Amino acid sequence: MIFNKDFREIIKELDKEKTLIIIDPPYNVGWKYDSYKDKISEDEYLKLFESFEGFKLVVIHYIEDIIKYVVPTMGVPEKVVQWVYNSNMRKQHRSIAFFNCKPDFSKVKQKPKNPEDVRVNSEVNIYDWWNVNLVKNVSSEKEDYSNQIPEKIIGNIIKTTANDEVIFDAFMGSGTTLAVASKLGFKYIGCDISKKAFEITKQRLNKIENNLFQ
Repeated sequence: MIFNKDFREIIKELDKEKTLIIIDPPYNVGWKYDSYKDKISEDEYLKLFESFEGFKLVVIHYIEDIIKYVVPTMGVPEKVVQWVYNSNMRKQHRSIAFFNCKPDFSKVKQKPKNPEDVRVNSEVNIYDWWNVNLVKNVSSEKEDYSNQIPEKIIGNIIKTTANDEVIFDAFMGSGTTLAVASKLGFKYIGCDISKKAFEITKQRLNKIENNLFQ
């Protein structure tokens, strides 16, 4: 299910034990969205994250903002992963913080980074830093929406953390979290106040699910 609504109208109906929330929230830096002013007061921004209290929550954000705005409500995260990428921006990494849930890195494998490692021909558990490029305009997964999170990042989060929960994205944007959840066989709920985001996500999910069930 997806909704063109403020997530706070939906979250009160969700079961905290049966829901895993994954968010890449607005960063409150004045970015121009079609229907959202991404610059509210610090108190309002802090209060935004209070809505997630008691839920299993995974937040993609800059670490200083996680500490300042999320930790006061959610407490100390169970785990923090670094997502690093090459870019022309001043910051070339973000943090992924896990609250009230803990990823199991044995569920995702990768090749050892050290070519001299005796295990080089085998696979090891995923590390706690993920070197994944940003979604570029030429990427096959690029949608007509800004600040899109790579499917690989969301895939790592869901594969290592989710069990049989419903995946909830309160700021679904271009629908990446829901798209990956659908591909992996999870039920999902998404919200966004942007009509453009809602339409892009609806089309993206329709395309995926028509292919999956043909």
